[in-house]
Amino acid sequence: MVEDKITMTRNYILDLLESGSLKGGDKLPGARVIASSIKVSFLKIQQALDNLARDGILETISRKGTFVQRNWEERIIQTNITLFNRELPWIEAFEQLLAERIPQLRICSKFPQSVFELRTTLYVQNNRNDYLDLQPVFDRIFPDKSLFFSHPFKNFYVDRKLAGIPFIFSPRVMFYNPELLKKYGCQEPRQGWTWEEFIQSVRKMRMKNVPGREIFNWSPEIYQWINIVFRAGGSLISSSSSDPVNIDHPKTRYGLQLYTELLHDLNLSYDDIHFDFSKQFASGKLAFMLSERESLADFTHAGFDCWKTVPLPLIKGGADMTAQATDLICVRKSCSDPALVEDFVRFMLSEETQDFIGSEKYGIPIRKTSALKSIDAQSPRDMLFLSETNKISAQYNICSPEMSLMIEEGIKHIWRHNLDLVQATGELAQAIRFFLHIKQDSNNKILSKNKEVRKNEELCLV
Repeated sequence: MVEDKITMTRNYILDLLESGSLKGGDKLPGARVIASSIKVSFLKIQQALDNLARDGILETISRKGTFVQRNWEERIIQTNITLFNRELPWIEAFEQLLAERIPQLRICSKFPQSVFELRTTLYVQNNRNDYLDLQPVFDRIFPDKSLFFSHPFKNFYVDRKLAGIPFIFSPRVMFYNPELLKKYGCQEPRQGWTWEEFIQSVRKMRMKNVPGREIFNWSPEIYQWINIVFRAGGSLISSSSSDPVNIDHPKTRYGLQLYTELLHDLNLSYDDIHFDFSKQFASGKLAFMLSERESLADFTHAGFDCWKTVPLPLIKGGADMTAQATDLICVRKSCSDPALVEDFVRFMLSEETQDFIGSEKYGIPIRKTSALKSIDAQSPRDMLFLSETNKISAQYNICSPEMSLMIEEGIKHIWRHNLDLVQATGELAQAIRFFLHIKQDSNNKILSKNKEVRKNEELCLV
């Protein structure tokens, strides 16, 4: 497909904005000046400017000219794609592939939201009401569901609606650097190893004055500590209990306690833990890293090969589970072009695109044939990702961004201020219960009001 001149001009101006060459409040050069600089007709330039004005990016003031709106980046553009991370190593090649297949779409860098998005597990679950149900689209394009792994879809259905389609997924495993473990006199972990064995290795390295930040990628982010909670047998919110809040459940507390003790064993302060662990591991400066297969893309681009994998350590009395990492294809309800939705979904799930992402070793492609091409069947360290897929879970069961923020920031607050875990999780659990009661009352009032409106409408018809 060839990019049309109006799209080319729109993208030219949007690129100027995202690069900082144009800023909010700036006056644009005249249409004839732009036409001369990019070799596009005056008419096409004017049409592109009118389109961007309708999108709320530009504003034309009579007799003064065309100006950039000061809040331009807050707009949700119909032809933009927002990725959750613009620093992914495969973006440049992916952009070229996209430009060849759907030139009217562009990957943006400064718009936090777009009509078309690639988002992560918890974000999609928390914001599912903002997105189209993609199940009908998925059914029309791919009636044969055997082409794709089915398990990763499980936790993105709500009331039979599919808020996001998995693009790639992965279990989380423990990466380790065998040369560093040998250097520090630690045994390599094995299948079925325990949390106690992991801690012994951590303490052995600390006794040799290895800095904690070079031992393990401890992070206060939920996607990291939830793995330890799951493996301890805990959870956050239960979908099948009269009291759904499990933050203060003994097993959840036990998982958080183990993770807190690990922070102390590493001798890290809360402020020591914010840096790019994947690149640090790929530079050979980290012994253990709890992560997903997406990290292999960093290893590949860095030319790093000194790594092995093992399942996460088992916790006595817990569960053999790991948190599912997922990048999901999403489309906002504000989308005005159903045909473009189908083009986008078809492109993202096509064999060509899935083979590309598989060749980058970025997670496990959701398309089975692409996954099998990507994973090295002769390599136990890579095959582990396939064997662990039946243990993945995305059961956060958090129903709103507000509650997610409460949980994430509440747990961080405990570590940041070194609070008593039992007391603090109890207080956090009670706050979430209160929030859920308010939310339920509000939902009941809305349902009651809707019923009353429908009843009145029926009376009017009679």
